[in-house]
Amino acid sequence: MNKRALLQKQGVILLFLFFSSLAVNAQDAISWTVRNNGSKVADTVALEDYLPVSGGIVYEDVVIELPGVTKQELYSRAKLAVQKTFTGNKLGSSNYDPESGIVSVNNFYDISDMTALNILSSNPAKDTYYFNAMLSIIVKEGKYKIKMEIPDYSYGQLSKYKSYADFKSGSLPISTLANQRQNMKRQRMRVLKTLNEKMLTTFNLVRTEMYKKLDTDF
Repeated sequence: MNKRALLQKQGVILLFLFFSSLAVNAQDAISWTVRNNGSKVADTVALEDYLPVSGGIVYEDVVIELPGVTKQELYSRAKLAVQKTFTGNKLGSSNYDPESGIVSVNNFYDISDMTALNILSSNPAKDTYYFNAMLSIIVKEGKYKIKMEIPDYSYGQLSKYKSYADFKSGSLPISTLANQRQNMKRQRMRVLKTLNEKMLTTFNLVRTEMYKKLDTDF
């Protein structure tokens, strides 16, 4: 074998070892992300596979019967439930309408996730998504409805927004996170799975609080 052929063969071997090393590192990253975020998902997944959707937006509602409980009592319970639902932030707001029996809060779920590429970085950092969550509790005599709508989201640090209008001007429809092939699809699907879990937690928290009798005896 001449010198040129030997060098070419050595080059092929080095390239093989290089790509083998990348494959091992990538596998390690995939193992990490599966361990921390659940199994991988298909490249193209419908939004409806992870979240309740109505009219192209994330939406859910449920009516709960509580016979014998007055509208006034349920309204007071709803106020306490909303106050315990979200931690406050500068963009969050709440609204109370005792005449109509509506208690609502406009706030955010923040969800962080790390891609396989990020974990391979020497200085890994998580990506953060902020989902605008609009939760309402509507009360009547002996029953109430919980409904939640999540129409949009932002990507990046929430601190860059100075007002809710500022957030809305830079937000994107939640539908852009699914239904087509795009970069970081697997990460985004894990984020939507986490969002679904957070919504369920919120609904369960509200239902638990709405069953509690007011502690007015002292």
